Formats: sequence, C-alpha cells, structure tokens
Amino acid sequence: MSNQNILKVSVKCGKDTKEFDLPYELKKSPLTEVYSFVVDGDLWNVCSDCAFIANKGKFNVLGFRKGHAPRSVIENNYGKDVFVADTEEVVVNEIYNALMETKTINAERLAMRPALDVSKLENGKVEFSLTVAYLPEVTDLKYTGLDIEKVIPDVDGAVEREIAAARDRAGYWNAVERVAKNGDQLNLDYSGSIDGVKFDGGTAEKQNLVLGSGSFIPGFEDQLVGTKAGDSKDVVVKFPEDYHAENLAGKEAVFACKVNSISEKVLPELDDDFAKDVSEFDTFDAYKEDVRKKAEEREVKNAEIATSNRIIETIVKANPIEMSEALIENRAYRMLQDMKTRMESQGIPFATYMQYIGKTEADMIEGYKAEAKEREITRFIMNYVVEKENIQVTQADFDAAIEVRAASAGKKAGDYRRNMSQDEADYILNTLMTDKLIKFLSDNNNIK
Repeated sequence: MSNQNILKVSVKCGKDTKEFDLPYELKKSPLTEVYSFVVDGDLWNVCSDCAFIANKGKFNVLGFRKGHAPRSVIENNYGKDVFVADTEEVVVNEIYNALMETKTINAERLAMRPALDVSKLENGKVEFSLTVAYLPEVTDLKYTGLDIEKVIPDVDGAVEREIAAARDRAGYWNAVERVAKNGDQLNLDYSGSIDGVKFDGGTAEKQNLVLGSGSFIPGFEDQLVGTKAGDSKDVVVKFPEDYHAENLAGKEAVFACKVNSISEKVLPELDDDFAKDVSEFDTFDAYKEDVRKKAEEREVKNAEIATSNRIIETIVKANPIEMSEALIENRAYRMLQDMKTRMESQGIPFATYMQYIGKTEADMIEGYKAEAKEREITRFIMNYVVEKENIQVTQADFDAAIEVRAASAGKKAGDYRRNMSQDEADYILNTLMTDKLIKFLSDNNNIK
C-alpha cells in the first residue's frame, strides 16, 4: 500500500529554530516500511546553513582565520557544491530524528537502523528513502518442555577413522596388471572437447586420478572402472549447471582418455612397526590408547556443541515466525562483506574470485538469504528468551572468566584485565551469556 503523509520537521540552526511540514510517501509490507522524501526549497536551505556552520572550520582560505571565511569565499575556492554532501547528511539526520520524535517510527520494535537509499542528489535538492525493518510481535514462544535427542559422542568411530587415515597416509601405490576398480589410482592422458573443439583446461598428460575420489566431474571416474593399462576410452560427461566456468556449465564434453597405468594402494599392517612409523609410541596398543584419549576429549566436546546446536534448531523449528525482508537483505549483505574481508586477508582479489565462479554480488546476496533468515530468527528467539527469563552475566561471572584466561596465559588477573581489548571483553561477555542461555535451555527441556 502507498500513502502520502506529512512529517513535522523542526530544524535548529544557530539560535533559530524553524518548523516544516514535509510531505512523504509511505509504502508498507509485513514488518517493513519505506519512507520516501523529496527535500528542496526552504528546508534544504536551512539544512545547508547548518552544514556550513558545522563544517566551515575544515577549510583554509588565504586571508582568513580558519573557520572565519564567508561561505561565498569558501565556495569560490572549493566549488559551489562543496557543502552538498554535508547538507544531505544534515537533511537525513533531521528527518530521521523527526520520525523518531513524532513516534512515526516505532523505536521499540526497530530491528536495525533504517537503511538509507539516495536516488538523487544535487545542489538544492535530495531525493531519498529510509527502509525501516521491524521485529515481529510475539506474545508467547515455545522454548521449554521440548523433547530433544542428545548427540552421543562416537569415540570408537573417531578412533577407527583416525587410525585408518594414518594407515592410508603410510601406504604406497603399487602398479598392478588387472582391470581398474574403485580405489585404484590411474595415470591418465586426456583431452577434452565440446562439439569437437578443445577447451582450455581440458587437456593433461600423466595425470593421477583415484577412482571413486570424486575429484573429477560426476560420471567421469565411473566410466574408467574396468579399463586396463594401455586402453583408450572416450568418457562422455555433462558439466554441472552451476560449474564455475560459465563457458562450460551445463555442456556435454567428450574426454579422449588413455590409461597409462593402474596402481593399487598397499596399506601397512596395524602392528607395532606401524605405530613406530606414525607416532612416538613403540607399540600399537599404546598408540591406539593415545588416539582414543585425544578422540574422546574432542568427540565429547563436539557432541556437547552439536547438542547445543540441536537445542537451538529445535526451538527455532517450534516457533515459525517471519522476519522483515529488509532485515534479511541487510544480514545477507553483511555476510557478503565478511566473505570479502576473509578473502582479502588471504590475498585473494574478490573481483577475480567472482569472475571465476561466474556470479555477481547480487547473486551472492540472494544465495545467502536463506541462511540470513535463519540467523535472524535464531537471534530474535534467543534474545526473547534472555529477556523473558532475565538471564544475566554478573560481575562475578566476568571476573572468574578473567581469572581462567589469565592463568592460561601465565599472567596475573589484574595485568590481563588492563591489557585486554574491548573486543576481547565483548567476546568474553558474549561467550558467558551464550553458555548461560544454553544451560537454561538444557535444564528446561527434555534432553534424552
């Protein structure tokens, strides 16, 4: 729906305060409101005067003390549009304050600071919108008395997997004269083509491939099962629709393959010699006991984390609520920014990566939305529980956590606290709050 309304805006500039009746357009959808404004004329001029007063001290003009040059002189030296961006900022802030002061926006239910979108900006006029996202109104959520299955640590399985991995690393490939089967390593020459034309990256010589490893395109490895050394075979596959190279995605390709050799993995016996080769222990029993001890500690901790996640997931599923699309979009955008930061910290140009996978930033944001929605719903429900149950982190809780971290670092608690950054303090507080929340939920649900 769309309505035109009037917002009363009061702007104080210097000693004077002026009142304005500003028309605006309002579009509403569930949990989202979009306020659209056009500001020009007297309101623009007053905000421009405020921008000049607030920013004139930034400019150095020959013949004038800093901050005392007339506006006309500053504009002659720096351009007539020098205060346009500052004026826009004043306009947006004054209108936002007016929306809050008149309670046009329900501040108590705001999910985030309204998102600004400037569609037009010129000297004397700005057109923009503020998108407001609200939290859902709920009166009662289900978060106690739910049946939740506890995650049981698989220590035996973890021990078997770790020893099997060590055994595989200690193994070696031995050439065999027989037909290939899954698990064998083939040495291949291959040349790929689409409609008879070879493509970049589709040709290799003496390439090792373990059948069943899933290293190549789906269907490629299966077609080489049953071949022998010296065999030539055309392998026909279709590239996945979401393949990173757009010129290949969804297309059928033929790979002319030649099998140079076939090797099978020879694994060592699980005995004392094996233990000596892969560890500092002299016997297999001692080695296995050490693996079990470490696996038990790790698996128990992982099971606790998995159970905590299952508790949260169960509560979220028990409370199907909707979230503002604007809030979900904002979270998805921030997830993309986090990804950019991680990649850049690893020295990977984000633009290059996007080109490689054949996607745009808009595609990425759209792909993040499902996860973003789940995160926002989870955050809302957990905050609801914290507030409803008055779960708090006390000073004693925080001090005890500092003592533990200080002892772990070999420092005195006072010294540790003095050198602690605000980010670390926030992390400790968030961790303590999460632990208390999970304990409350564990104690008040049926964990079996």
